[in-house]
Order: sequence, then C-alpha cells, then structure tokens
Amino acid sequence: MTTDMRDSTIDEDLDRRLILMARTVVVLFRQFEQIAREMEITIPQYRFLLFLKRGPKRAGELAVEAAIRKPTASGLIADMEKRGLIQRAPDKSDGRSIHLTLTRKGLAKHREFEMALARYLPSLLEEGNADAMLDAFEELAYIIDAKRDNAPVDPGDS
Repeated sequence: MTTDMRDSTIDEDLDRRLILMARTVVVLFRQFEQIAREMEITIPQYRFLLFLKRGPKRAGELAVEAAIRKPTASGLIADMEKRGLIQRAPDKSDGRSIHLTLTRKGLAKHREFEMALARYLPSLLEEGNADAMLDAFEELAYIIDAKRDNAPVDPGDS
C-alpha cells in the first residue's frame, strides 16, 4: 500500500467532527490573538498569567507549561515584570531559587482579557444549541485541566 493510500485510509477513518474541532480551535486562536493585541497582551503572556494564577512558579516551570524555550520565557518574564504584571520572590525553602507570582495588576489583566474573550464568544453561539455547545466546551475544559494538572514538570528545568 502506498503512502498516499494509507494517508487516505487514515483520513477516512478520522471522525469529521475531530477535523472540524481542530479547524475551530485554529480560527478561534486567530481571533483571540486579535483580542489580545487590543488588550496589550500576548497569548504566551496570558498563558503565564493563567499558570501563575494557580500559584507561584519557577521560570523553567512556566516555560515547560507554555511549551516555549527558556530564552523566550526569560524575555516574556522581563517584559511582564517591567509592566508590573508579575513579580519575583525568593523561594522560602530554597534561597537560591526564585518564584514568580502574579501582582494585582497581573490578576486584573488576566481577568480583563478573559472578559474580553467572553464578550466575543456569544456571537458564535447565535446559531445552534448554545447550551449544548457550552456544555461540551465545559466538559472539554475540565478534561484538559485534569490532564494538565497531572502532567509531570521536568524538575531539572528551573
């Protein structure tokens, strides 16, 4: 069987809803990037705020969770610290380590961005069964959060 025939068989086996789901994520991401620009935040910065909302983290942990390289994370952290969105605090159990925490301004920026996203989304729910769509996204969010909470963080990446 040639590669093209195998790919075709794989494509036929995929549930079309999965393809539509992936397409939807890509389109939504593009819209979220536009909203982020208007809110003077980037998607990676939002991810950092989201992760730090759960508690202090080391820079390396943020980089791993956000799936970016440490030098990129360092630049984001420096910018966010300069803007007063996060702050550095010494780790009480290990004086050599630094934890990053959200500031009140960072928490406010996080909420402001999420509210802007929430104001945008109802326009997408005007057609179809809005409650069913919201229930499905809620369930997906819980599944993703549970997987992320159980994902190991590389201890050597600090």
